[in-house]
Amino acid sequence: MNRRIVHREHWDNLLVEVIDNGDTRSLVFGGDVLQSSMSLSRPNRLVLSYTHCMMASLLVNEDPERVLVVGVGAGSLVRFLHSYLPSCRIEGIDNAPHIIKLARGYFFLPENERLTIHNLDGFDYLRELPTPRGYDLILVDAFDGAGMAPSIYHRACFELCRRHLRPDGILSINLWSGDEARMAEVRHDLTDCFGPPLSLPVPNRGNVICLAGRQTDLNLLMTRGRSELERLDDRFDIDFGKIAGICRRHNLTRRQRFARLFS
Repeated sequence: MNRRIVHREHWDNLLVEVIDNGDTRSLVFGGDVLQSSMSLSRPNRLVLSYTHCMMASLLVNEDPERVLVVGVGAGSLVRFLHSYLPSCRIEGIDNAPHIIKLARGYFFLPENERLTIHNLDGFDYLRELPTPRGYDLILVDAFDGAGMAPSIYHRACFELCRRHLRPDGILSINLWSGDEARMAEVRHDLTDCFGPPLSLPVPNRGNVICLAGRQTDLNLLMTRGRSELERLDDRFDIDFGKIAGICRRHNLTRRQRFARLFS
């Protein structure tokens, strides 16, 4: 494949590149840290496996009407939502103006009345909302140069997410850190706010996607029938059968998995 550097700049001492490799355009930090990837021929389709897992909530509610994305990045989740859910209203939050500029300039970030992008810190935005927002889905994928953004991945922010979800709304959050103690701390804070979340470790990556809700029956992620999974696969171009399998393996006991074979 032909590898081509489309754009290069420095943010403080961090090298930031937009690189095309065949049909794939990627945002890369520091020369080798992949932040986001997009298909140039199908830019609205999700490419990276962790983003597929973040959309596992569609197994519970396939038509969310109001979604908040905390951490727009190069815009993968926003493009997907905007294309595949044409009735959905989307708000995106990112505290880095240069990221938003790159997403608009090189990653086809949509701009119309269904999408609002805020250049703000996600915690500050949620804290300053005067009344509960009533989101059907909140997606958190907020990272800085050191890892999970400290202003987002803590109990006070999770409590705000809970406040601004509808009673049947879902929080889907991407966890990643080389520090196991930090991962455990974030999961503990999440559990304190929502109860034990469902965990989806992303195959062959260090990410763990956690899903939590106020009054939502998240067991639907694990109980959809084959025909329903295939229908959702076709609608969203995501392998939901694989995602449901991951969810069952990591959230059901061996006895529960065995019992499902005869139910």
